[in-house]
Amino acid sequence: MATVLCAVVVMGSLAWAGSRPRYGGTVRVLLQHKVASLGPMDESAYPADHDRLSSLIFETLTQMDTQGHVRPCLANSWQAEAGGRVWQFQLRTANFHSGAPLASATVAASLKAASPEWKVSTNGKQTVVIETPVPAPHLPELLALLRYAIVKKMSDGTVEGTGPFKLSQWQPGERALFTANDDYWGGRAYPDAIDVHMGISLREHLLERHLGPDHAAELSIDQVRTLEQGNQNLLVSRPADLLAVVFLQQSFLQQNQPATTSSRKPVDPRIREAISMAMSRSAISNVLLQKKSVPARGLLPQWLSGYEFLLPTESSMENARKLRTEANSTAPVTLAYDFSDPVAKMVAERIAVDAREAGILVQLFGDPHTNTASERKTLSADAVLLRLPLQSLDATAALAGLASGLELSPEISTAVLGANRPEDLLEVERKALEDHRIIPVVHVSQALWLNSNVHNWQNLPNGFWKLDQLWIEGAK
Repeated sequence: MATVLCAVVVMGSLAWAGSRPRYGGTVRVLLQHKVASLGPMDESAYPADHDRLSSLIFETLTQMDTQGHVRPCLANSWQAEAGGRVWQFQLRTANFHSGAPLASATVAASLKAASPEWKVSTNGKQTVVIETPVPAPHLPELLALLRYAIVKKMSDGTVEGTGPFKLSQWQPGERALFTANDDYWGGRAYPDAIDVHMGISLREHLLERHLGPDHAAELSIDQVRTLEQGNQNLLVSRPADLLAVVFLQQSFLQQNQPATTSSRKPVDPRIREAISMAMSRSAISNVLLQKKSVPARGLLPQWLSGYEFLLPTESSMENARKLRTEANSTAPVTLAYDFSDPVAKMVAERIAVDAREAGILVQLFGDPHTNTASERKTLSADAVLLRLPLQSLDATAALAGLASGLELSPEISTAVLGANRPEDLLEVERKALEDHRIIPVVHVSQALWLNSNVHNWQNLPNGFWKLDQLWIEGAK
């Protein structure tokens, strides 16, 4: 796989010479979106924010470091047998937040719930055995995905984790207060608490160019330019999030559901291909998104996969018009986008303009039900503009995460599980994109604004946060 380069573009100094980490204080974080639940397997309209918060409470058997290498987490060692179909994971000594010890039976139950097609068993109190349907050479990397986090079900139906923070207060979609886990196996975190406020507008902060008492704020890419000219601490990830047009009815039919699930006829494949050819991805990336994105040929960005440049993508208005003529269709194509995302709105509007040049009418509407699979089934739109985060710095695990979000066929998901070489993943992507049901548009960066008193907030190349060394100046 391509070597993962430096994760962070840093503007301004994030640390002071001679300063030493100190315990205490509450880190106040502002999120633009509202997270409704924190369970690792819960469906979320904003999966990147969901995973950031959930990972403070829950942990996986393995984890990825900043260079994209797999490292121990709740498992301190592992080994493969039977050509990579059977794996044994040795658990470390750790406790859940209630004080209950981490045991193989709990781990096995959690993994069975996440992947019912796996055979998961125990071998004593501290060893878990996983058997996959096909050889899975990258299973340790896959297990670092949050959906495989280890949870313990409580008698009241809630779940608890082993992570560095405990959830002390929870107002769904509004506020989450996480307090330090004093008995964390990896050592107590520096902050006493992390206080997250959701659905927050940054208008006043942006006008004043100052975060005030807040320590970190999530930015939309269209807000970055406002702060770039000032002496501000900005963390901007690599172009990681996938922005793609996904045709919905084709998704349902692919899952062997009857055609009667929608009264709308499937969009002709030639029209789908024509929309792809008509897109000016360079203009979207360089102008609309202010060079904080790159045109997308495939599902994974080039900096991670190393092969995206091999995937075909043709921008030709002339050929787009020919395909529309061949299809002999004048029916409009309806495209839904997340009404709360200004970036999605801008990109959707440009796609409609480009399609109109090819003689295709794309009708747009903002909708609050675009970001989860269950909600998309209620849409009457032909297609939806999705934004999906890059969930891992390992290409195989990242593609597995996208396969779930894009509702790819079980055959493709199995192929990802068994992939051993970049060539295997390249073939998976070609298969997933060949019918133009999924049209990659751009890979988009994520951005974070930090107060000057924040130290050691690590932004990974994919925009996810690593906060194990986080501390704040002047903490009491």
